[in-house]
Amino acid sequence: MGRSSSFNRQQVLSDALDLFWSRGFYACSLKQLEEATEMHPGSLYYHFKNKEQLYLCVLEYYLEWQLQQRIDKYLIYSPSLQDLRRFFTSGYRHSQEVSYRNCCFLVSTSNELHLLSDDASELVKRGIQSLRKGFIEFIDEVINPKENSNANIDHEVIASELLNLYLSTQLMAKVNPNQHMLDKQVKQSLDNLFSSFPPK
Repeated sequence: MGRSSSFNRQQVLSDALDLFWSRGFYACSLKQLEEATEMHPGSLYYHFKNKEQLYLCVLEYYLEWQLQQRIDKYLIYSPSLQDLRRFFTSGYRHSQEVSYRNCCFLVSTSNELHLLSDDASELVKRGIQSLRKGFIEFIDEVINPKENSNANIDHEVIASELLNLYLSTQLMAKVNPNQHMLDKQVKQSLDNLFSSFPPK
């Protein structure tokens, strides 16, 4: 049964995200996108102009409705070191049915930036800035500066280390999705990074 004639933009973007996430930008055909979104070619072109415009809208949707919500949930609202670890692992831990989500969509997009316009690069930069900001807010909330033996701790540097760890972990999850091994690596890396910082 086809979708109702009323246009549900959020549902279309969600459906297209699943397909782009599983296949990537280049490998997705317009026919597959039409089937995934249950939109006729004319409607797809009317609302999004072309495949790349749809992809950019999907990436923006992902940044706002998935990545930012994970940042808020694990890094901003009552954060703890356990929440930080969950933020990392929630980027690659998914059921077998959606195993294609074993890598942050932002990282997947980064692998295809050479195929996309500068607008995609700007969106990826925006996503990375959101990650960095989330890590800085987490550090400001969790690390107690009065009890630190090292008064010169630079929260920007720690945030950069967390960002590098996050991006490399997501890339590793795409290449070798061994969740147990990734969990151990994340735990050990975070334990090492925060071992000298007394929590608040």
